Amino acid sequence: MTQQQVPDPYEAILFNERSEIEIAEIRKLMCDWDQATYPSIATSIVKHARKHGFAEQYLRYLRKAKNFNKKGARKKRLPDGADRWNKGAEFLMERNGKIITYGENL
Repeated sequence: MTQQQVPDPYEAILFNERSEIEIAEIRKLMCDWDQATYPSIATSIVKHARKHGFAEQYLRYLRKAKNFNKKGARKKRLPDGADRWNKGAEFLMERNGKIITYGENL
């Protein structure tokens, strides 16, 4: 007997009302993310996007995180092993080369 995979409700949120091209881009960008303490990468993205003012703008959030320019950014190693990059009003947190969160300090 094979176990049926239950669809991730947070993926449904990410893909809601998106074209096939946008869904493909979201899937590609998700490969750069770490789920951290969340049950899935999609959960992490949705929760962090909402927390940092990008609710319902998930593709924009993913693009901004991917395009964060580390050149000239200050890097700080956090106690949990993650790296926090700060540049201007933006920040990016990564662990093992995967994005944990992105935000803007406004």
